[in-house]
Amino acid sequence: MKIYRLVTVTEHVVKAMQALIVQLTSNCELPNREVLEHIVNSDSTLLFLAEDNNEIIGTMTLVLNKIPTGDKVWIEDVVVDQAARGKGVGKALIEAAITYATENNIEKINLTSKPEKVAGNRLYQKMGFVQRETNVYRYTIG
Repeated sequence: MKIYRLVTVTEHVVKAMQALIVQLTSNCELPNREVLEHIVNSDSTLLFLAEDNNEIIGTMTLVLNKIPTGDKVWIEDVVVDQAARGKGVGKALIEAAITYATENNIEKINLTSKPEKVAGNRLYQKMGFVQRETNVYRYTIG
């Protein structure tokens, strides 16, 4: 298995990302090529893929925040293909995020995870993420 930062969007990537995102949530429009290219070309997002035998089996997005209190990274949209779960793919993706942050002198990595994502929450805690006492709010327009 290899983990890498996506720099070029192909039709293979678009199809794989759509197949992965539908496993994460059914509450969004699936990303098309234009959306993925926008993410890949952005200065504030990094898209990582996990690949095994030329098949994309997982993804993770890092969102970079430059704010007055210091650079921060948010891990978003971590998803591992159902057929590849339990094989260390999620751990490898999170390790890539930690490596990126370490190499770029970023001291804090944040993420959120729904309580019902038991395996993911267990993984994050095992890897040293600490649950914070904070409120997460969302304002929905429309």
